[in-house]
Amino acid sequence: MRRVHISIKHAEEMAFIDASGNMDRQGCRVFLILTHSCAGGVPLGIFITTNESTETVTQALELYNSLLDETSYFGRGAALGPAVFMTDDSASERQALKNVYPDATLLLCVFHLLQAFWRFLWDSKNAVRKEHRPVLISLLKEMVYADTIEKT
Repeated sequence: MRRVHISIKHAEEMAFIDASGNMDRQGCRVFLILTHSCAGGVPLGIFITTNESTETVTQALELYNSLLDETSYFGRGAALGPAVFMTDDSASERQALKNVYPDATLLLCVFHLLQAFWRFLWDSKNAVRKEHRPVLISLLKEMVYADTIEKT
């Protein structure tokens, strides 16, 4: 992973962070930090936490940063991190990133945005009629994938 930090220019530009869980009896969360390359996603780091609270993820990111130096993120250094983080819609994860990398821009992943909207449409407490769901998701997709403002 150190080699990715110093060799892949994209490490200074954008990182993707996502967590997976329920892989053990304790419900630990595994966080992967990746950047992009011509070969696909390449790892910048990994950490494991016992929960996904803002405080825990903030502490994990700070501990992770303590392992890095000024050559990390292709020379931006651990304090700055990448210019952009792409995340899912986890509020605690996004707040932890703001705490540790206050100058970074946080973007929502399109996949996770559409997934969250789809779940909203299917949640019975929102009372979205079944026949309206395909139309509404199609409208959101048109907006998300629009090439120009006029197409939205």
